[in-house]
Amino acid sequence: MNTKKLEVVVGIARYKKVTLVAEHLGIKQPSVTFHMKSLEEEMGVPLFEHRAGKVLLTEAGNALLHYASKILALSQEAKRVLGEYQTFDRGTLTIGASYVPGTYLLPEAIDRLAQMYPGITVRLKLNPAPTVLAMLEEHSIDVGLISYPAFENPSLHINPVRSDDLVLAFPNTHSFSGRGTITPRDIAGEPFILHDSQSTTRRITEEWAEHHGMKLRVNMEADSLETIKRAVRAGMGVSFISQMAIEEEADRGLLKYRPIPELSTKRFIFACCQRDRWLTSPIRTLLELLGGTGATPG
Repeated sequence: MNTKKLEVVVGIARYKKVTLVAEHLGIKQPSVTFHMKSLEEEMGVPLFEHRAGKVLLTEAGNALLHYASKILALSQEAKRVLGEYQTFDRGTLTIGASYVPGTYLLPEAIDRLAQMYPGITVRLKLNPAPTVLAMLEEHSIDVGLISYPAFENPSLHINPVRSDDLVLAFPNTHSFSGRGTITPRDIAGEPFILHDSQSTTRRITEEWAEHHGMKLRVNMEADSLETIKRAVRAGMGVSFISQMAIEEEADRGLLKYRPIPELSTKRFIFACCQRDRWLTSPIRTLLELLGGTGATPG
């Protein structure tokens, strides 16, 4: 089975038209049809069915799609890895990161990496932590850097880099500034700004509220941390934010923060990569540059 046949399977699943698959793969339409028939003969089961002018995958075809996607991803990864051994004067390192480490931790490490490997192009993809983990599983990125509660995944090397505590953020003129103690009930009485539904901060916030039997007075929901910080500064509400992400504003007197009362969930920044992935010199160097603070999830 060659990879072109597998590309046809993935193409049919995506485009559902032989003509579109041929156009996408840059081959003739009869070649796509030939690969489809050849693959069915090789597998001994129907993989494709024609319905209402579309070509769909059968149940067996969908089973093959699962493996075809993984094989093609591994094939591309192998090409990238071996290409890096041709010369360190060129090559691409693809990093997936959730917002906090991607914004406040990675830039300095990437800058130092670029000085050591001046020909390497770094592609940084910012996404919520669950999406970054999915991209690692699909082999579409080389390294993932996420802010996440302690977790296990047998297919990944998971290296803690540092803690990433959540704090309660509020305007510097807020009444919380002068209080010695802030309780969960105090927070429930304030307008609250929520992170988007895919954010781990959102999940931790909702679990915290549920644990205390409270319903937050949600005034706004946003998928941008910068938007949330600006909304807090404008007095639109309080929010739970990464301490690392708010320290600059706190130093400038634009915002204040306090520990979140009775928050049991701890969050860490983890550098992750596939266990079965060959770690090239640039990847090993990046992991060394990220280092660790000795924070141990537990």
